[in-house]
Amino acid sequence: MQNNSVQIRQIEKIISVLSYISMGIIGLIWIIFAYYTKNKIRFFLLYNIVQSMIIAVFLAIFKLSVGIILSILAKIPFLDFAAAIIYYILNFQIIKIFNLSLTPIEFILFLLFAYIFIGILLGRIFYIPYLTDIMQKSMKKYY
Repeated sequence: MQNNSVQIRQIEKIISVLSYISMGIIGLIWIIFAYYTKNKIRFFLLYNIVQSMIIAVFLAIFKLSVGIILSILAKIPFLDFAAAIIYYILNFQIIKIFNLSLTPIEFILFLLFAYIFIGILLGRIFYIPYLTDIMQKSMKKYY
């Protein structure tokens, strides 16, 4: 997917990591900045910026849908106990290091972002099932 002869610049790696940390906000600012300065954003950076935005949208949709489903289940007489158990499982703090505690979903996101950051620092485009396939189809128009 990526040409190995293209050298990834350090600023592209930094902006890519910051884009994931800020859930795409830094990347969006960088795209706007590049548009007004008439600079072309290279494939590696654009790929990571768009993917960070897609991850942020999927995460927001997931949190919203789980919240709606649990609130509906909590109002049903015999399923309110199941909703309470699901809520407890999703909010149980599995790791408590120093002053940081992670729920299961946050821990999975932490592992995903660690995988992504290692890939970015190595200058590689990494594969996330389904998400990378969507990205390849949508980015064919531009590259």
